[in-house]
Order: sequence, then structure tokens, then C-alpha cells
Amino acid sequence: MSDSDAESTTTDSDSSSELDVGSKRFNPLKALYSTKLKVPVATARLHDNISVLESKQITLGGFAEPFDEARLKQIRAATSSNKLKAVPANVAPQRKFLPEQGPVKYVKPTRHSKNIFLKLENGYDGPLALMSTWMKERRRVRVYIRKQKGIRGHVTGVIELFDKHWNMAVSDVCETWTRRKYRYSENSQHPDNMATPSDCSDRLRQLGIVLPETKVRSEGKKNVIITRKLPQLLIQGVQVVLVTPEPSEGTQPSSSKNSK
Repeated sequence: MSDSDAESTTTDSDSSSELDVGSKRFNPLKALYSTKLKVPVATARLHDNISVLESKQITLGGFAEPFDEARLKQIRAATSSNKLKAVPANVAPQRKFLPEQGPVKYVKPTRHSKNIFLKLENGYDGPLALMSTWMKERRRVRVYIRKQKGIRGHVTGVIELFDKHWNMAVSDVCETWTRRKYRYSENSQHPDNMATPSDCSDRLRQLGIVLPETKVRSEGKKNVIITRKLPQLLIQGVQVVLVTPEPSEGTQPSSSKNSK
């Protein structure tokens, strides 16, 4: 026998042993791509991977049990029916939450709790601190109101609330302002000269609205002073010129450290 014949015989025997599943020289990679591989058991079932085979054998009771597809279907059907019976048909399924998935207590942000009442409790500095003192003492104050040019008049009353913009709510109000006479003649707004209103008085009476009574007195030849009393009044901060305690008769109001 020549050397070439001996090499070919060895090669053929080695190749057949690598494709033999029962041989120690079995090469699975070569068997995967070879067309000469013979399956030892022709009726063996094919699976996608080893995990699928393991799961089926574990369901059957282990690898010692024979593989039976019909028995496997029966076991799975019985298991699924037991799961369905565990939940009553008339009870809706409820989601189970982990402890960290439970409801969270809502804490209202502190920035939304700021209001005028908390600001008054904390107090103000400067002229506003003096106004806070007058409000707590229920002391009557005089608020001078401006117009487009000059001072329109003043309002006296008790401060109920105010803010940093000098907006204030005043109760027990007495409002006084000055206006010019029409053509320097008698004032047409004097109660003796005013005609009885006939257009809306009945409607106001039905609504329960009572207009405040105004008093008019002459001041020189050109101006009149009008006064009226109101239960409460809201004063806009942009109209405030000066806030002082209501002066007693015969004294002038002091404007030191009270001006806006």
C-alpha cells in the first residue's frame, strides 16, 4: 500500500468518526455544516434550542421520563384551567403594587401659600409698619387721594387690610373732595337744587341699593366741597398720596415718614 492510499484511508475514517454522534471524536461544528451526517434516531424531534427541550422535559417530570407531546399538552391544559379557576369570574382583576409604587402624599408648595394675611403676620418695615400698627389699634386714618393734577380730596376711616402696593380696604368711610362750580354760579349738586330722580330710583329701590347721601357746601366763589359717608371703600394704591392719623380739630396733619 502506498503512502497516499494510507493517508486517504486515515482521512476517511477520521471524517466518519467526527460525524458519528456516538464517537469520542464527534465534531458538532463539522456535523452542523456537513451533508453526510446521519441522524442516529430517524424519529427524533427537533427543537429550537436546548432551553425549549429542558422546559418540556421538566414539565413532564424530568429527563428520565419519555418525551410525549400529547401528555405535555394535557399537563399544560390542566395547569391553565387551575389558574382560571383561582380568580372568580365576577371579580375584576386588581393590580398589585410594590411598596415603592404606593401613593405619594402631596405636599403643597410653600410658594403657593403666600398671601396678604401671612404677610401681615410677619410684619412690614418702614411706613408700612406704622400702617400695620394703626390697623391693629383700629385707629382712624386720613388718606389723601390724587387726581391727574394735584390733590382731589381725602378719605378718613379705619384700615381693614392693605398690601405692599398701598392698596387698602377702609371701613366706616367719610370721603371729602373738592370740585369747581359750574360757571361760578350756584352749585347744581346742592340737595335743595337737585331735582328728584325719576329714571332709576324705583329700580334701585327694588334691588335694595341705597345711594349714599352727599352734602355740598360752598368754598369761595369757584369751588364746592362735597362730603359723603360709605360703609366701606377699596382704595387703589396708585391714587394714594399720603396716609396719616386723622388729625383732631384745629391741628394740621404731619406728613413726616408717612408719605408714600
